[in-house]
Amino acid sequence: MKQKFTLVFCLLSLSILASDKGYFVVFKNKSSSRTFNPYNYFDEKAIENKNLLGLPVYDWHDLPVNLNYVSKVAEFSDSLGYKLRWFNGVTVYCSEKSIAQIKQLPFVKKVIKWKGSSEILPLGIQINQEVAENFPVFQWQLNTMGGELFQKRNILGKGVRISIVDVGFRGADENIQLNHVFANNKLIDSWDFSKNKPLDFTKGPMHGTMVTSFIVGKLDSNQIGHAPEAEVLFAKMKSILNSNKSIEEAWLKAVEWSHRKGARLVNSSVGYTEGNHTLDMLTGDTCLMSLAGNLASRKGMLIVNSAGNEGANDWKMIAFPGDADSILTVGAIDPRSGIRTSYSSYGPSKDLNLKPNLTAVGDVFWYTGSGLKKLEGTSFSTPLVTGYAACVLQNQPYLTPMNLIDTIQKTASLYPYFDYSHGYGVPRATLYFDEDTIKGNTPSIALLKSPNYLVEGYYYFKYL
Repeated sequence: MKQKFTLVFCLLSLSILASDKGYFVVFKNKSSSRTFNPYNYFDEKAIENKNLLGLPVYDWHDLPVNLNYVSKVAEFSDSLGYKLRWFNGVTVYCSEKSIAQIKQLPFVKKVIKWKGSSEILPLGIQINQEVAENFPVFQWQLNTMGGELFQKRNILGKGVRISIVDVGFRGADENIQLNHVFANNKLIDSWDFSKNKPLDFTKGPMHGTMVTSFIVGKLDSNQIGHAPEAEVLFAKMKSILNSNKSIEEAWLKAVEWSHRKGARLVNSSVGYTEGNHTLDMLTGDTCLMSLAGNLASRKGMLIVNSAGNEGANDWKMIAFPGDADSILTVGAIDPRSGIRTSYSSYGPSKDLNLKPNLTAVGDVFWYTGSGLKKLEGTSFSTPLVTGYAACVLQNQPYLTPMNLIDTIQKTASLYPYFDYSHGYGVPRATLYFDEDTIKGNTPSIALLKSPNYLVEGYYYFKYL
């Protein structure tokens, strides 16, 4: 009898939850700026970034949401989600009848329905291929982008703060490739936006841990990422959307938080496709996440986002928010051929903007603690570009996000040419430092053989 009661109770609970849908309620105006103190709200690093770029200390988007409006909306809601300053609203979970009442409130500008039943893609595919422990492979991965030239000049991302928005950071605090991050207090802050509480390193996927290693990772004297001296922020997302709650709002909140905490770069190896959106929405200014990417750029923070792993699936095209004009979108190439991998999503966006912007090696090797494991995905090409961008920012800290995109694109292997599979190609530090062997920006490659401890007969293309 007890079992039956429990089952009925659970079904009843699910029925109640299913009746509540998620909505984002946008307000017409904000609270007065007279009581807002940006020096209390923003991290010192954020203020430093704004001064460096000649930006105002704050703007309208930074002002808090009117709490009186939030309280009134709460009277009609079963629960509230995040308050989003950038879009001046709050997420509510309520019935259709209640949202109809909320729409009639005089201070409500519009209501956006959050759509569920979709997966937030951890854009990576793990292949269980163990190979012998041998660390020069990490330098090989960086050298595909001329990373040795950053190392030669001791440009390692120092002074640049990077936020990693990902689905999980399990084991990051004990991962040998990130020991220096914790030992040197380079992890500035972290938060679990899926549960709105402090990040727990003992739970969740390791995807973000792996992604972080390809930005700032180091193993003894072996660099794994281009920027081992950068500072980092961890923002955890949930990996699956349920039927009524939206992870899109958590991503938006994480980006807002990253800006508040002083990030110059955001690495987002996640994306959204069917279920939440349609291909017709790939306009760069329809999805709220895409709009947030454009706004972040205007506010001095560049989002580097994975193109997606849908190239061989029905969707095929880039994932949101990679369609945004001011987001640096990264696809993946096969290091053996130098061309787009079959899984890498491609462009253009619906409005025919160039997407992806760049590509990098998507088939990489990661140290498991006992050997090397091969990983695949635009999740792993993206952090290589993020680390590259951090090195450029250390060298040229005054670059705005759009100037940074332009600078990096001009160092790429195909520039000034592009296509919708590779963008401008693979960034090359050789060209950034004007040490390319072929003048006139002519794309040039060399066919090199990888160390035989990887895969026998394994060759890869290096852009000169």
